[in-house]
Amino acid sequence: MGSCILAFGWRFIQSKGYVSAFLMVALLCGTTGCKESVQDDAADGLQPPVVDDSMAADSSDSASASSDAAGNNDSGLPTLPPPPEKLGVGDPSPGLEIAKWIRGEPVQGPLRDRVHVVEFWATWCGPCRRGMPHISELQSELADEVTFIGVTNEDEATVEGFLGETALGEKTWDEIIEYRLAIDDENWMNLAYMKAANQGGIPCAFVVGRDGVIEWIGHPGSIDQPLQEIVSGTWDRAAAIAEYKQQEKLQELADNVSSLLREQDYDGALEQLNKFEKAEGTSKTLLNYRVRVLEIAGRNTEAAVAREALVEAAWDDAMLLSQIAWTTATNGDPSDLELALKAAKRASQLRENEDGPILDTLARCYYELGRLDEAIKWQRQAVEHSNGQRQIEATLQGYLDEQAAAEKSDTEKTDAEESDAGEKDSEPEDVAPESDEA
Repeated sequence: MGSCILAFGWRFIQSKGYVSAFLMVALLCGTTGCKESVQDDAADGLQPPVVDDSMAADSSDSASASSDAAGNNDSGLPTLPPPPEKLGVGDPSPGLEIAKWIRGEPVQGPLRDRVHVVEFWATWCGPCRRGMPHISELQSELADEVTFIGVTNEDEATVEGFLGETALGEKTWDEIIEYRLAIDDENWMNLAYMKAANQGGIPCAFVVGRDGVIEWIGHPGSIDQPLQEIVSGTWDRAAAIAEYKQQEKLQELADNVSSLLREQDYDGALEQLNKFEKAEGTSKTLLNYRVRVLEIAGRNTEAAVAREALVEAAWDDAMLLSQIAWTTATNGDPSDLELALKAAKRASQLRENEDGPILDTLARCYYELGRLDEAIKWQRQAVEHSNGQRQIEATLQGYLDEQAAAEKSDTEKTDAEESDAGEKDSEPEDVAPESDEA
């Protein structure tokens, strides 16, 4: 749950101001990416993890859909089983109810005997699109062990139209995507997975183990390590269940704190964090909340101390380190730029300098420090590993334009100085008038 916030969109949130940022954090603690009520109409930009309410229908729609899913319809068509009201890590998978398979062979029967990943997405969701090449890579690498299934509640024509669009270079999405795509049946999948697990945003993935049990829920950008452990048999399910339950508590805390922040009750918000820490212990997520509240409250000295502690706690978490680096580098306070660079370097090292968005963050840190040559060097690598993300390419072009402008200015300044020196050299020397000697 908590991992969902870390992958995409934080940059946009930061630009919208601290209060709205934290409110969005609270909203997205257990979710990520796009919320369905607002379509991402700039899929290639760094868009907000905006909300996805078409997946989380309003109460009347949900009630109607639940009734239909439970089989209370007069169509005469086969009815669907009732979806579970609650779903979490450690619970049996609800299975599949698919209206139409768009790509790949249909998956029949219960989700057992091999690992399955059920990922919810939409054609308009920028973070969903950006994650598709990586999911395709994972499907290719783990083809003998894992089946990925992308589920959307859009209609067939919309999905087919999307697949025909040019995505990266000259390839279409149909040429890029290497895993199954399916259309939800009467919103049953959304109700059974997303709504039951209290997941409000996409992309969101559910990993189902070989015995049909939900092993992990989160953003696909954070799926690599848990998936490898689940496949290899080293996954600690008991620990995962405990962590998931803790994230549910953190979600409730975030809701309470965001309410206090709306009232500008900063002391009350910090008191809530202190009480939670005393009862539950500290964590990366809790430290992250504390940093945000202190920043919002304008307590910069305390925020700086908390930020140092957060970097230390997140030292092996590439995504969180990258988020810290970005927000720190772009908050307008130059005193923390070295900490931002430290976090970004570590994040990139953890991803072997092959993660485009993290490399983009590293380049930005160098840029904010005034080290444009280093920024360009790392931004070039970000482009190389960004799967054609135009925003990252545009950032590189911006750096190059700035470098060219600076070089032009230096050249013009040098030419002007040389011209001035030449004119001075060509001027005749003043000769003192001769005087008559007696």
